[in-house]
Amino acid sequence: MFEKTEIRRSKKKLMVRLTLANGDIVDGDIFVARDERLTDLLNDDRAFIPVEMTEGRVMALAKSTITSAAIVAEQAPLSDEPHKILRVEPAASDAEVRQAWMARLKACHPDRLAALGLDDEIVVTARRVAQEINAAYDDIMSERRARAKSAA
Repeated sequence: MFEKTEIRRSKKKLMVRLTLANGDIVDGDIFVARDERLTDLLNDDRAFIPVEMTEGRVMALAKSTITSAAIVAEQAPLSDEPHKILRVEPAASDAEVRQAWMARLKACHPDRLAALGLDDEIVVTARRVAQEINAAYDDIMSERRARAKSAA
């Protein structure tokens, strides 16, 4: 579970209201890359977008059925400082950052909390915290790779 080597893209959550061709209105959350806009997502080559409904259910929605889209809210990150999220010093080694990331993620992993039978609200909150932990790790490691590349 923690040993994946693929690079994940950090995502931000947008609460949106989508109006469909048949007149239905869909309120939910979509995830876009941190540097991506809603219009970028709606105009890329994918035919469907995943929309997370308020109860946690994910629905694949055909882009061709969307007539209008509006951002209702953009979820603010828990902290702007990824080192604070992982509880490491900026001078920490890559190994220390990775160890802190794994420990923080293990402590609040939503699947683990769901298996304990905790309320859905707690699991939804844990999912958000886990996303922030993953994003913090990605941000730190991306910054370090960029620094190493520019120094070379």
